[in-house]
Amino acid sequence: MTVTGRPAISVVVLSYQARSRIDRPLVSLRAQDLAEPYEVIVVDSGRDACADYVSAAYPEVRLVRSEHRLLPGGARNAGIRAARGPCVAFIADDMAARPDWLRRRLAKHRAGFLAVGGAVVNATPWHPVGAADYYLEYSSVIPSDRTLATQAIPHGLSYDRDLFDRLGFFPEDMVTGEDTLFNARLLRAGIAIGVDPGIRMAHANHVRLRGFLLHHYEHGRGLAQTVERDGLTREIGLRDPLAVRRAIRIFGIYPLVRWFLGLRSIGRGRPWALPEYLAVTPLLATGLLATATGAWTESRERARGQPRAGAPGRPAQHLESDAREVE
Repeated sequence: MTVTGRPAISVVVLSYQARSRIDRPLVSLRAQDLAEPYEVIVVDSGRDACADYVSAAYPEVRLVRSEHRLLPGGARNAGIRAARGPCVAFIADDMAARPDWLRRRLAKHRAGFLAVGGAVVNATPWHPVGAADYYLEYSSVIPSDRTLATQAIPHGLSYDRDLFDRLGFFPEDMVTGEDTLFNARLLRAGIAIGVDPGIRMAHANHVRLRGFLLHHYEHGRGLAQTVERDGLTREIGLRDPLAVRRAIRIFGIYPLVRWFLGLRSIGRGRPWALPEYLAVTPLLATGLLATATGAWTESRERARGQPRAGAPGRPAQHLESDAREVE
């Protein structure tokens, strides 16, 4: 059904080379139990005909298309600029939202929170590589009040649209970590963040070792960019002037600290999952070394003045001829 008024909330789906994955978030967004109108915006910059598929299979979805690769921050910002709702939520192309995802988010926003966070659950249970991938990336956002409340920097947030006018947009030239920098900005501004462990997305994790390692290598590069920008995650030691000491911190101290932080998060929030966490520790260690290698490579290239991440993509084109809100 087409809605002529303003949607209650906008959802931005971040899509890159996502033709094989895009049904996952879009089917889950079609199944939302929110009784009010909401809109779904897919921001796509891949070259696998995903945009054509979305236009044909999901005519209710608004499409923002860029012919040039958008890194995550650029994709988020393109979606924000296209959004018509007073609140903006984000979902990746490998995520699926629970049916009450939007309803619960909107309730928290209406309770007075300008930013609202939820949890991520494992969509690849009982797979060792998938479990390791999940714990490395999402141990701080497991569905637990206690764990979510103790995040150093909250993640998985939706935002009051006016926050971007007040605080600016996401950095557009980072491989990963754009939300970390923006959310750190929220905390410095004193923005109260509401969390609800019932606001859940399920993440389809990497289950092949090669993809798992490449993914966490890229996260390492994004981590180095985050440290360079904001000095966050000091235990990684990328700013240490002594190369040997820097290597010890990156390849020794950092993996140990990250492993322990994951252990603590699981122990606080889901202690019954500790045996699985311990069982996949060899894979966790391998993934953390891949992250450290990516961080080391990025820091070396930046020291030589040759950062690989590249410039932001060009402005996206807004294709809204078939735009309509989903109910």
